[in-house]
Amino acid sequence: MICCHGPLLIAQENPEKKETRESLIYLRFYVINNQVPYLEVQTKNKVGRAFLSQANVPVTIYLNNDSDAESLMGKVVTNEKGIASLGLPATLAARWKEKSNPTFFAHTDSSANFNAAHEELSMNKSRLELDTANEDGTRIVKARLFKYEKDLRVPIAGVDVRLAVKRLGGYLKIGEEESYTTDSTGTAQGEFNRADLPGDALGNLEVAALVDDHDEVGTLETRMEVPWGVPPKVANNFQERSLYATGNKAPIWLMVMAYGCIAGVWMVIIYLIAKIVQMKRVARNIS
Repeated sequence: MICCHGPLLIAQENPEKKETRESLIYLRFYVINNQVPYLEVQTKNKVGRAFLSQANVPVTIYLNNDSDAESLMGKVVTNEKGIASLGLPATLAARWKEKSNPTFFAHTDSSANFNAAHEELSMNKSRLELDTANEDGTRIVKARLFKYEKDLRVPIAGVDVRLAVKRLGGYLKIGEEESYTTDSTGTAQGEFNRADLPGDALGNLEVAALVDDHDEVGTLETRMEVPWGVPPKVANNFQERSLYATGNKAPIWLMVMAYGCIAGVWMVIIYLIAKIVQMKRVARNIS
């Protein structure tokens, strides 16, 4: 009897490696109609390869001087999408004027759902101007982009500017081009060739120039009204016969159907009553 003993292999599974969490803060700079700027704060956790928005994260933001109480812009808590916004308070107007390229600092403390994180963002103060012109019957939209260096306005070249018409829920480009690039004078212009766009009661449209998340100036938007639309025509057919009119203005076919159904029901009821009366008379005669 021959016995063969093969090697005994014991596989030992390695315990699953726990995925590490990296917490991140994102800052975006906005200026609308060259008014008071504001910041949008977004908090995310990177777990493995996934970036997950994290809600209810307190974020402290400073201007120009990190962690200085006098430079505190404010504290925000992110919403369910992990987003919060904060405008520049009037108390920091003097500090805002100190530099042509202010820097924003954002901090979060460590918590159960978010690690301690830090982020900073430097932006150039800028101005986005919008104007229109009529050149030989052609309607032109012009945008000019400047940045401030001390007290001087310096044109910014090579920036893509979107020229569009503000519509409900979005923007409609003024022509075939998606964007227009500023030249050496900081100017970008395009031809407005949208015909018969509905406007407000006076036929006004709201055109806009937009710079999207630029590394130097952030996100800018400037709007103005122009009389290039068509006033809406509201037809008043209240006195005409329709499904939504008053009872005496209902469509004829609907009234015929309704009254016909009612008449048919009553005819059946009268017929049944007549038959019952007839049956009773026959029963009496038989008895």
